Amino acid sequence: MYFPAFYLILIHYETYKDPMNQHFSKLFLHWFGLIFLAYLGLITVQHLVIMPIETIMVERNVALVSLLYLPHAVRVLAAWMVGPKSILALIPASICVYFVTRPDTGPLTQADFIIPMVGALCAPVAFELMRFVRIDVYPKSTGVISWRTLVFAGLLSSIINSFFSTLFLEGRFPIEDTFDVITRFIIGDVMGLVIVLLLLVGVLKAFRRFTSV
Repeated sequence: MYFPAFYLILIHYETYKDPMNQHFSKLFLHWFGLIFLAYLGLITVQHLVIMPIETIMVERNVALVSLLYLPHAVRVLAAWMVGPKSILALIPASICVYFVTRPDTGPLTQADFIIPMVGALCAPVAFELMRFVRIDVYPKSTGVISWRTLVFAGLLSSIINSFFSTLFLEGRFPIEDTFDVITRFIIGDVMGLVIVLLLLVGVLKAFRRFTSV
């Protein structure tokens, strides 16, 4: 599939592959702000809209894991578009969101610092693992986007996130809920990614129609 708007964006950020250049600081501030604000925006939607609905429908462990986690889309798209250095924006965004939305008011533990780090690193690590086995998901100069491969990268990053997050969340939910928590981690992350991708594709198609008029 070809999307001219996407192609222009890809050409703009393709410089992440190059060594330090004179535009690095400007590009860094641009992408840092975009990723950070997108993450905060979707987490706001998560807590104001999705979480209240889930609380009514699911009730158990809603504060720990969601069946529709939109911010995972930011992790995946940031890692896809900016590459490994997306962690420079994802880590502070993830830590900030974690401590602002942290339901437990007890003393901080080591897990409170590890869990947001896992969330921030899962997507960049997944993309690099895929590239290591010669599945290069990163955008090409041709402008062709493999949506299936991108969603698979989101799934892999979710598996990494669910395993390590659940490991460090031990004790915060009944042991018999472990499988349920892991499953909801994966479903929520992948569904959040798919929903955001569908919305983006719809917006891009509408933009194409508008500009072609």
